[in-house]
Amino acid sequence: MADRTAPNCHLRLEWVYGYRGHQCRNNLYYTAAKEIVYFVAGVGVVYNTREHKQKFYLGHNDDIISLALHPERVLVATGQVGKEPYICVWDSYTVQTVSILKDVHTHGVACLAFDLEGQCLVSVGLDSKNTICVWDWRRGKVLAAAPGHTDRIFDISWDLYQPSKLVSCGVKHIKFWSLCGNALTPKRGVFGKTGDLQTILCLACAKDEVTYSGALNW
Repeated sequence: MADRTAPNCHLRLEWVYGYRGHQCRNNLYYTAAKEIVYFVAGVGVVYNTREHKQKFYLGHNDDIISLALHPERVLVATGQVGKEPYICVWDSYTVQTVSILKDVHTHGVACLAFDLEGQCLVSVGLDSKNTICVWDWRRGKVLAAAPGHTDRIFDISWDLYQPSKLVSCGVKHIKFWSLCGNALTPKRGVFGKTGDLQTILCLACAKDEVTYSGALNW
């Protein structure tokens, strides 16, 4: 009679091919060790180009769709899709989990960004309100949350020169946010006669309250 017990062996991930660029943004960075960090499916990948070796972060249980690099360029935050999605903050040297942020977003975590000092992390959900959350990521605590917009948000960034300010953008909108205590308050950007209102895909904050944005047709 054939032995039906499982064999005493395990699969070990050896190499991850490819890179997810579809429906994702801002997800490829150099770490402090000059390694490249990115993701494919549900795996966070740290690639050493000099030695042609990969390390893998396996703390997610569904596809990763967002990534942010800490200002010190060692810690990485990744967000996933799923019914109960969560965010992992992990070490790019050891590929071990430092913190898990959960129980807020639904459907997925579309965007992530650390503030300039690396103390706070902002996330954008894929729920119907595209909820924006500001986290004390070390404690796993939500500091503030607010509905982001009725349409999809594609990017969010901290103002590097005003620590309590953020900017988000997406389908036919751009918003400027102020964080005061646990209140996150938006002001919608107005284009006026300068240009047509259209979908904004990416943004960057500069000095003197200037924000640069890249739109669908500009």
